[in-house]
Amino acid sequence: MTTLGLSETAIPRAQVALGFRGGWLKHVRVALSSAGGAAIVLAIFELLQRQPIEGFRLLGLWGPWPIVALVALAFAGRFLSRLNETIQTTFGAVVTTVHQGVDAQIKTADALSRLADQGGRQAEQVERLAIYATQEFPFVYERFDKQDAILTDLQSGVKALCARLDGSGRKNGDGDGHGNGS
Repeated sequence: MTTLGLSETAIPRAQVALGFRGGWLKHVRVALSSAGGAAIVLAIFELLQRQPIEGFRLLGLWGPWPIVALVALAFAGRFLSRLNETIQTTFGAVVTTVHQGVDAQIKTADALSRLADQGGRQAEQVERLAIYATQEFPFVYERFDKQDAILTDLQSGVKALCARLDGSGRKNGDGDGHGNGS
């Protein structure tokens, strides 16, 4: 089974390297920088000054396309450089967001583990209470039986006492059954 490595503490890198920074475009970019562009313009100017016929013939053969291509490469280099920075920033933000999401999931997993442990302890306590209650129920029933017997004895004693009181009050002739003469 593959592991996701969520428990690792290494922070993922937020830098994303794209291939055109280290390739041929880097050399073109250096060549098309302001110093490189100035050097090309000066070389063309020198060629036109020293050998004007050959320079104009060369420009006539090539046409305006080399100059257009150089300008287009300069703009393309700047555009691709900005695009690279935008992509790096975007991927860096995505990596940071994913890292924060992983941290939140780790914290959630820890909280759920603690909650499960607490629930397990509470289940054990309920089980212990249930065992205790089942062990104590026979004794409770015995106490109820003893109380029933005591109450039955008290009931018969109260009935006997009431019967004696009723009998003694009638002997006195007052007829109210309380024996207090009123």
